[in-house]
Amino acid sequence: MRWGTSAFFGILLLLFAGGCFFNYPDVVEGEITVTTEYPPVWLMAASTGRLTELRKAEGSRVEAGEIVAVLENTAATQDVLAVKERLSAWDAMDSLSVQQVVFPEYGRLGEVQVTYTSFLKSLNTLRDFFRYDLYAQKEKAVMQESREYTSYIRSLHTQVELNREEMNLAETAFLREERLFEQGVTSKADYEEARQAYLSWKQTAEQHISALSTARIQEACLRQEAVEIRMERARELNRLYTELQTLTDELHRAIGEWELRYLLISPVEGLLSYNEVWQTSQHVGTGDPVFPVVTADPGEIVGKVRIPLEGAGKVRVGQRVNIRLTGYPYLEYGFLTGSVSSVSLVPREDTYAVTVCLPQELRTSYQKELEFTGELAGIAEIMTDEQSFTARLLSPLRYVWEKYF
Repeated sequence: MRWGTSAFFGILLLLFAGGCFFNYPDVVEGEITVTTEYPPVWLMAASTGRLTELRKAEGSRVEAGEIVAVLENTAATQDVLAVKERLSAWDAMDSLSVQQVVFPEYGRLGEVQVTYTSFLKSLNTLRDFFRYDLYAQKEKAVMQESREYTSYIRSLHTQVELNREEMNLAETAFLREERLFEQGVTSKADYEEARQAYLSWKQTAEQHISALSTARIQEACLRQEAVEIRMERARELNRLYTELQTLTDELHRAIGEWELRYLLISPVEGLLSYNEVWQTSQHVGTGDPVFPVVTADPGEIVGKVRIPLEGAGKVRVGQRVNIRLTGYPYLEYGFLTGSVSSVSLVPREDTYAVTVCLPQELRTSYQKELEFTGELAGIAEIMTDEQSFTARLLSPLRYVWEKYF
């Protein structure tokens, strides 16, 4: 029994000592998508309906912002695009642009028609304002009347000066007659006649001065009226400009919504691929991916992995990643090997995003080079820090000891 016990513990000691030298890593698994730095961009259908126009053929090159296809709608595509083109050379706050840019009466604008009609109405109102400009005519008439009053005031001023001279002469004659009357040289009738003449001229002078004051007040009122007309014109013009600018913005928004809903526009430059669509009149649904556009410069091949929160803290940059591709059985083709190049700082939907750097030729562990078609799916195994068998065995005991002792 002593030899058996010794042998048993000796074997345990050898296993424990051997476990200190036998290391293996933890594995964090996650789904991976092998793609490029700039992956293909899918054009999604924003509404349900038939394809009425296919403007680009399979494999043709498309530019950023180029229309690829049109979904069925009540508008004529060329009419809406013509309005958009005119709006690009349009400035609602520029009087020259308002009066020169021509917007025809399009009849097939679909959902944009109501907004376009309101825009044309506001535009024509502003153009009529410039064409007839009733405020300017009214101001001109008031200023003409004011100038007439200015001339009339000059005439009144001259009359006042002449009347003042006449009154001074009448006053001198009256004072002379008054002295003669006091001396008994002249009769009372002559004295009263001189006094009456003087008072008459004095009254006339007062009337002319009053008329001059009234004319000056009227002239000031006319000038004030001209200022008010100019201010009213400025307010009305500002209102019309503001209304036109608001409707211009609404028209831009309506065209943008129409484009988003019924046009499939490539956001990048690249090659167009037909995936689920082959011909016009084909039906597509809202949210359906219709066309992929392969970018002209896709960049390097990378892997995008989503890993769970559990074990994510062990993942570090530079760790090895083994990838089993779904379309290539790993027992026949082997697996790809890459390395972690970055880990997201915060999780999203209880997962972290990990970027994997891959060899650009995609050669597997069995020395088979895979054909890259733009996107591959599979399972990624991230090899985290290695630990010995003994350390893994003692970790639970260490946790219990530090927790309870």
